[in-house]
Amino acid sequence: MEYIFEDVVIKPSNAPKFVLNGEEVDIWSEEYINYHSKSIVEYVRDAILEYEKRGEDPFPEIVGKEVEKEMVKNALMSGSNILFRGRKGYGKTTFSKAIAKLLPEKLLAVKGCKIGCDPTHPSCFSCKKKLLEDDVVELTWIPRKWIRIAGDPMMTTRQLIGGISIQKIREGYDLDHPEVFTPGKVLKAHRGIAYFDELGAIPSALQTLLHELLEEKQITTPEGDIIPMKIDTIVIASTNPANYKGVSDIKEPLLDRMEEIPIGPPETLEEEIEIGLRNMSLKDGAILPEWHLKTLARIVRLARCKDCRISSVIELEPSCRATIKLFDHLRASATRRGHSCAMLIDYGKNYEIVKLALRSRMEIEYEDEMSKDDVIVKLTEEALNRTCSEIYEKIPRNEFKGLMNDLAEFCFEPVDVEKAKDFEDFEYLYRTLLLIAKRREEVVSAFEILLESIKRCTGLIEKVGFGRYVYAGYEA
Repeated sequence: MEYIFEDVVIKPSNAPKFVLNGEEVDIWSEEYINYHSKSIVEYVRDAILEYEKRGEDPFPEIVGKEVEKEMVKNALMSGSNILFRGRKGYGKTTFSKAIAKLLPEKLLAVKGCKIGCDPTHPSCFSCKKKLLEDDVVELTWIPRKWIRIAGDPMMTTRQLIGGISIQKIREGYDLDHPEVFTPGKVLKAHRGIAYFDELGAIPSALQTLLHELLEEKQITTPEGDIIPMKIDTIVIASTNPANYKGVSDIKEPLLDRMEEIPIGPPETLEEEIEIGLRNMSLKDGAILPEWHLKTLARIVRLARCKDCRISSVIELEPSCRATIKLFDHLRASATRRGHSCAMLIDYGKNYEIVKLALRSRMEIEYEDEMSKDDVIVKLTEEALNRTCSEIYEKIPRNEFKGLMNDLAEFCFEPVDVEKAKDFEDFEYLYRTLLLIAKRREEVVSAFEILLESIKRCTGLIEKVGFGRYVYAGYEA
């Protein structure tokens, strides 16, 4: 039983015969040497340096956040664990998954091992015994590991660390018996990334055990035995801001061994839109033209802007998930209506799709004075005002008179934007629509947003019903 407490290292001189897929292999040959013996930190460090050499971004999944990326690369290069601090929905989990992609797609491990032990540096009891005593040891490939460990105040030691008992070995139990060794979530992250989602929610006593495992590389069993357990993992943790509702403290010894990196909302409107488009669930359907993408993204960004009068009553701001769902809901609504390109009428008569995306993703302080739906409507109106101002500015000043003459004729009677056609018959109108639309399928939607823009900016167009506009510029 002595080897349980030893640091076992296997070299060519003391190695058993290794078999992979039924064939004997030399794991120190060029074909296999990169799949064992290195630590996770070394694999990540090598990958970052390779990206640097090629001048490429190792985290293409992350939109923007150039400063944060630099901090992450430095932390990983120095072998540090990372704590992402920021509100929900700003990409902390996505960042942790991007880090995991720096690892090799597969690694060699002892076949049957519960934690995927390295054949040259085993951590668990069973693998130490096999590699020291058996003449032949079977190997297998294990995939890249990213283990999510959700913070839970009811989490038990067995769930986090696992069950480890020297007493059961003394009683004659086999080393593979579940009463002897059952790995918890953090041990299953051996040779991979352990992602703690809301680290502070883990009970204080378990944080102490976690610190012992990660820093001291040992575990103290309930019976008081101290067992060396050299778990090879990079810990990426997340937590919300300190003043965020329900946030628990992270113990100082654990916090002291992590590099804290703040993760905030997208810095620009363009980044917000890119995140929304990349993460949509509904990949196919109606086109989402630029003016609608900007409007929906602006609604969310206005809700976060504390300088905005409307958002001053918002206590819990919407994250990028709100932007993603707004894009999804608009495409779903437009596709259901049979539109090739999304339109304002797809928002619903009272902006129902906007309410659908935001109601559960924001909280307001004084709902008895102003309802959440009222706040959402005001945010939507302000976002539309800003987008329509941009559209109005696109109209060439020297063509404005000609455009209005065309609209006076086109909209002499109330026009239903869904049924509008024959724009080519009106020179100035059609030329303006082509300035707004990027492709032919967007022309009808461009007509609608043009009318809405002129209505909001001049009053020369009037809205007389759901999706219906009329020219209102006649002299009295």
